[in-house]
Amino acid sequence: MTSPHAPIVPITLTVNDRTGLTLYAPPWEDEDGEEWQGFLGDGAKILLFPSTAELASFIASGEENDLSDHPGYGQVLKATPDDLRPTSDDHYDLDQVYEWAGDEPDPVHVSALANVVDMVGRIADCCDDGALRRLVEGTPAYAELVDEDVSYQGRDGRRRWTELGDTIADSWERAVGRVESWLRWEGDFTTTEFDEEESLWERVGAEPIRIVLPDVEYLTVRGAVPIDAEGDDTEVAFVGTDDSVAVFTDVDALALYCRTAKNHRLMKLEWWTELADADDDQLFAPADDASYDLRKPSTRGAELLRELADFCGLDADTDVLDSPSIDRDDWNDLVTEVRSCFQPQD
Repeated sequence: MTSPHAPIVPITLTVNDRTGLTLYAPPWEDEDGEEWQGFLGDGAKILLFPSTAELASFIASGEENDLSDHPGYGQVLKATPDDLRPTSDDHYDLDQVYEWAGDEPDPVHVSALANVVDMVGRIADCCDDGALRRLVEGTPAYAELVDEDVSYQGRDGRRRWTELGDTIADSWERAVGRVESWLRWEGDFTTTEFDEEESLWERVGAEPIRIVLPDVEYLTVRGAVPIDAEGDDTEVAFVGTDDSVAVFTDVDALALYCRTAKNHRLMKLEWWTELADADDDQLFAPADDASYDLRKPSTRGAELLRELADFCGLDADTDVLDSPSIDRDDWNDLVTEVRSCFQPQD
C-alpha cells in the first residue's frame, strides 16, 4: 500500500558473489499525489556499500543522492550504523534463485523467490529499464510468482513450478546481467565476500561454543561486538538478554534461536541476520576447538570465565584466575557464580 510517509529501509543485494548494502524507499506519494519509489543512487546507478559503517559515512557526508528529497530522508540523516542494519526479511540474494527453483516448492522457497523477483522488478521500474521490466514483469511465470494467491501444490501447481524453473534457466542470467549494469559498488568488498558455508561464522564475527560443566554440556554463541560507530573497538558478548547468557543442550534449539531471536547483544554484529538463511542446523554446532572445560582450572577456561563474568556484570573476584596455580575451591566458586547467569532455553 502506498503511503505518503513510507519509511526508507536498508536492504542488501547479492549479485555475482558480492553482497552490498543500500537503501530502498517503498512506494510513497508526493504532495501532488504522484507515486514514487527509489533506491540510494547517484542519478545513474544504485549505490552499494560493503558495511553499515561505510553506508553511514556516505550519508553523513551530505552528498546529494536520489533519496535526498524523500520526505523521510531527515530520519536517515540521524541514523547510526546499527539503525542501518537490514532485517532478515530485507536480504535479496539473486545468486540463490537457481538453487531455490531447483528445490521443492515449499513456502520458504516460494516466498524467497517471489521477494527477489519482485525486487528485480522494482529495480527495473526505478531505473526505467524497459528490457528488464519486460523480462520480469512481462513473463507470465514471473508475474504469477509474485502473485500472493499463487500455489505450486497439486498436479497443476507442480506443472507451474516446473515451468517457472524452465523460465529461470532460460532468462535469469540475463536478468542478473541487467541488474548488475545498474549497480555501483562503493568501497572494498573483498573482506565481505564468502563462498563456502564454513566461513559463515567468520564473516559474522562470532562462533558457537561448548561449555562443559560437571553435570551438563551447554552450547551458546560468543562474538565481538563493536562499541563505537567506527567499529574499531569491540567487546566480547554472548547471545542472551539482561546480563544473562542463553544456553542450549541441543544444536537444533541453538540454531532456531540464532535465526529468530531479536533481543540479544549479538544482533549488533554486521552480518548476524544472514544466519536466518543458514538452512543446515549443523552449521550451528561448535567446532572441535571451540570447547571449554570448566570442570577444573585451566588457562583456556579462565579466559572464558573472565569474559562471562564481565558480560554478565558480576561483581566476581576474577583476580583469583591470575594465579599461576588456581585454587580449585576458588575456581569452583567462580564457576558457580557465572553459572547463575546461564538461562537454559531448551
